[in-house]
Amino acid sequence: MSAKTKLIVFSMIPVLVILGAGSLGFILGRQSLIIPLDNEIRTVMGATTLGNLLNADEKEDLAATYLGGDSSIAKMDEFSWAIFNVPTPFVGNGPMPGKHGNSTINTMQFRATRETEIPKPVGTFRIILTGGSTAFGSGAPGQDRTIGGYLEKLLTEAPRRDAIDRYEVVTAANPAWATTHERILIENRLSEIQPDLVISFSGNNDVHWGQIGSNILWFRTYADEHYFRLIKKTYDYAGFGDLPDVTRTNSKPVPPEIVARRLLKNVSLSWFALKQKGIPHLFVLQPSLAVTKKALTSREQAVLKSRIEQNGDHVKYFQLCYAKISAALHSFNGDGYRFVNMVSIFDQLQADNEMFIDSYHFGDKGNQIIARKIYTEIQSLLK
Repeated sequence: MSAKTKLIVFSMIPVLVILGAGSLGFILGRQSLIIPLDNEIRTVMGATTLGNLLNADEKEDLAATYLGGDSSIAKMDEFSWAIFNVPTPFVGNGPMPGKHGNSTINTMQFRATRETEIPKPVGTFRIILTGGSTAFGSGAPGQDRTIGGYLEKLLTEAPRRDAIDRYEVVTAANPAWATTHERILIENRLSEIQPDLVISFSGNNDVHWGQIGSNILWFRTYADEHYFRLIKKTYDYAGFGDLPDVTRTNSKPVPPEIVARRLLKNVSLSWFALKQKGIPHLFVLQPSLAVTKKALTSREQAVLKSRIEQNGDHVKYFQLCYAKISAALHSFNGDGYRFVNMVSIFDQLQADNEMFIDSYHFGDKGNQIIARKIYTEIQSLLK
C-alpha cells in the first residue's frame, strides 16, 4: 500500500467512526421513541377479546353464562370485548371499522355486517340501539347474539305490519361510553339517518364513571386516555413540552343526585333532538350486579366481593345512584319518550343460573332475556 493510499485510509477512519456512532445513536434513539409507543398500543390491543383476558379455568367458569355452555370455551378467544377504537368527531373515540374478533364494524362505526343505507330503503323500520359495552355486545358469541341481534331476529320472525318489509336494528354503541356520548351521537348523527326508534340501553357507565370521580359531561374514556398519552409522548419527543390535562377527576365519588341530574340532562337533550323529527326515544336502565336482587351463584358472589374489596361503598353507591336515576327518568315527561327500568329483570333467577360475566356484562343468555323484554316494551311504538 502506497503512502498516499495509507493516508487516505487513515483519514477516513474518524469519518467512519463518526458515521457509525451517528447511525447507532439514530437506531437507539428511534428505539427509545418506538418502544414506549409500541408498549402503549400493545397493552390496549391485548384486551380486544374476552379470551385474551382469561385463563383456562376462568373460561370454564364463564361457560355457564352462555347458551352454548362448554362449547363456548374454545371460541372465547374470538369474543369481542374492548373493541379497538379510532379517534372520532365530537364523541372523542368510537369503534374502528373492520373485523375485530367476532364483531364487524361498518364504515359508520356501527356494529353491523352490512352498511347502513342512506337514504333508508322504503319499507324499512330502522331501530338504533345506543349504549356502552353491554349494548355493544362485549362478550357476545356473535353479531346475532348481541341484544340488538336478538331484537332484530324477534322482529323479523314476528308477523309483518302494514308498509313494513324489513326491520333493521343498528347497534351504535361503544365500550365505556356514557350518556354524554350517546346524546352527542344522537344529536349529530343518529337523528340524521332516518331512525324510526332510538333505544338507549344505558345508565350503568354514568354510575361507573361517577364512582371514580369523573364528570361525565367533561371527561375522557379509556380510549381517549390512550390517544392522549400517545399524543403527549409524541409532543414530548418532538421537543414541544408537556400537553396540559384539561380534565379533572375528583378523589371522591360524584354525589348520586349529581350523577342522576347529568344523566337526565343528556336524556332530555337526546329526546329534544329526536322530537324535532318525530322519532320516539326509549331509555332502558341497564341491570348491574350491584343492584340486582337475583340469587347469586358462588362465582357471581365472588365477583361482587372483589368489587367491594376494591371499593367498600360499591354496592351502596350504585344502589343510591340507580334510585336517583330511576326517579329522575320517571319524572321526565315528553311526547315520544318512554322509560323502562330493567334492574330487576334477572331477580327471579335461581342461584344455579349463571348470568353475569362480571359486574356489568352478561353472556348471550342475558342478552336474549333483555332483547325479549325490549321487544315486548316497543310493541306500541312499532307503527
